[in-house]
Amino acid sequence: MIAAKRAGCIKVLVKTGSGEKDLAKYRSNQFFGEWLEATPDYIAENSLDAVNWLLK
Repeated sequence: MIAAKRAGCIKVLVKTGSGEKDLAKYRSNQFFGEWLEATPDYIAENSLDAVNWLLK
């Protein structure tokens, strides 16, 4: 999310893989500083969900 923000990209967090763990850390404020500045634009359940959201 931080790299995407710095590059000016749309930020999509996909909950599969390590995404669910990263989302839990984000929501528990363990990454309070930079993560709060790089909030995902969308949180997808899986890759297909992410692609469908991006295409809308």
